Amino acid sequence: MSQTTFDVDPANLDPNGICENQTAALNAALVLNGALCDAGTAGKFEISDTYSSGCGGIKLLFASAGNIGTVIFTITGKDENGITISPAETVTGVATTAVSTVKYYSEITAIGTSVAAVSSNVFIGTVGGELVTRAVPLNKYAMESSVVAIVARSGIAQFRTQEAFDDLNFVAPADLRWMDKTGDAALVLTINATAARIVVDSYTDGAEFQAIVSTNPFT
Repeated sequence: MSQTTFDVDPANLDPNGICENQTAALNAALVLNGALCDAGTAGKFEISDTYSSGCGGIKLLFASAGNIGTVIFTITGKDENGITISPAETVTGVATTAVSTVKYYSEITAIGTSVAAVSSNVFIGTVGGELVTRAVPLNKYAMESSVVAIVARSGIAQFRTQEAFDDLNFVAPADLRWMDKTGDAALVLTINATAARIVVDSYTDGAEFQAIVSTNPFT
């Protein structure tokens, strides 16, 4: 069997790690000035600057002290597999309750605004700690199941394994339909699964784990 190893060691949670408190005029872009953006190329988030190689992408959390629910934020970036997200994701309804993105990001180059000015300080970060590994292709024709094993773990992290069954020759990674696979630290995937990944729903600062996906080789 072949193996893919994930070292999932995320950066500490940072409520304004992407954008620090700021307002913006109508149709102006936010400044990517958080600590996670300043770690590498200024004004740009790249996950490899602050997260370990096993972290594919993170979700963003938009928050504001006031109601800016009419503003539409448009995110330009790449997903957990390094593919440009198209069409770009939009986030609306940001008020005193924070709003999370649906997609995961490995890179962010711009966050634009439209419809209304950002009249109350908005900040964007990673509170909640949602992230995902990249997708691992599996051999759907293998006669034996692939296995996901957690080989080391420290701190508090809540995570789950997902598998997909779409034909990777015709379905792009961003369009895979993921399903949760329940099990323990040595989880046996379903025969004929075509891809697997690990989703982290939350973690505390300092938490990390290592996982190995053992797959039957393609022939």
